[in-house]
Amino acid sequence: MNAIVQGLAPTSIKTDEGTAFCNTGWVEKQQRLFTVNVGVDITDALQTASDMLDTALTPVNAAGMGEPLVDNNAWLVHHTLESAKAVVDAVHQALKERGINA
Repeated sequence: MNAIVQGLAPTSIKTDEGTAFCNTGWVEKQQRLFTVNVGVDITDALQTASDMLDTALTPVNAAGMGEPLVDNNAWLVHHTLESAKAVVDAVHQALKERGINA
């Protein structure tokens, strides 16, 4: 488990509304394929987002050092970052709705 959230007590704050992500179809349709589930403990949600971001760091770091993102790796990084962002957005919304400025 990531040291950032390890040891934190479980919280009663859960994700409230599903944050939609992953555009699909024609742009004009403005469709999202996936949604963050309602009712997920925010500590667990943030741990998963942290794990996703950690996974994306390796290929991004390699690209920063001049190695190309080959084959589908660019899409892998894109979808991982998009998913992690949706989780963070859902947690932020849950905190905001409870008057917690994060």
